[in-house]
Amino acid sequence: MRRFVYVIIMIFCLPAGLNAQDGQSADVQLNDSVDMKKRDSILIKRINPESLFHKKLAEIDSSSFDKKEINKRLKTNYPDYRQWRFGVNGGIEQIISPEPADISEELLKYKKSLKFGLRFGADAVFFVSPNIGLGVNYAMFGADSKTEYISYNKYEGSRQDDVNIYFAGPLISIRSIPRNNKFYASCDFVLGYFVYTNDLKLNNVPYNIRKNNFGFATSIGADFMLMRNMSLGVSFNIMAASVKNMEILNGNNVENLSRISLVMTLKTYR
Repeated sequence: MRRFVYVIIMIFCLPAGLNAQDGQSADVQLNDSVDMKKRDSILIKRINPESLFHKKLAEIDSSSFDKKEINKRLKTNYPDYRQWRFGVNGGIEQIISPEPADISEELLKYKKSLKFGLRFGADAVFFVSPNIGLGVNYAMFGADSKTEYISYNKYEGSRQDDVNIYFAGPLISIRSIPRNNKFYASCDFVLGYFVYTNDLKLNNVPYNIRKNNFGFATSIGADFMLMRNMSLGVSFNIMAASVKNMEILNGNNVENLSRISLVMTLKTYR
């Protein structure tokens, strides 16, 4: 009988003990959860997410932004950055084309005086990006010479030349923007149309010669900013051009007008 009573008592006490253990385990888990929340709250207070976000943005390379954003930052970083450029230039120019082998020594000496002259030019460029611009270019070269007597190709007598070459066309300009914003390097390419004129006089008889053709020109230069909107620089230019049907000048069909020039440039920016 006693054993039966003990068994009954154990049956009723066992669930109560299990419930007590489960309650203690739940209390421990609840306390652990509260402690973790407290720790998370403390960490959140110590680390400012907003500051981390801005720090991350500051570390992003400019290549991750789109073109408009890069241009905006360039304008901010380089206060002298301008989209419009207007320039004038002047200097000396030399025709570098070789003369035909069958030309007389007398005529060769005379024509050398027509190979060197003054050059003037102007351009206007709109930069579609900080480094690339599109525009128009104009240049003019002039040279003259005179002799009282010359003999070539069965001609004898006086001769006077007044040569002008006009060149104009669309321009592509590439430039650099250094961090100090003081020194600029640039390279221009022009594919244009030129006109050759010569007010020639043979024995005081006028021959007004006018020829035209397409030509190509390129220049490499450097500019130093004098002030916020103005620069002074120097450039080296090369032009390739030729005209046909020029027998009256030297007895040859083609006149090569390729030349090089060294000019000073004055540019303004807007």
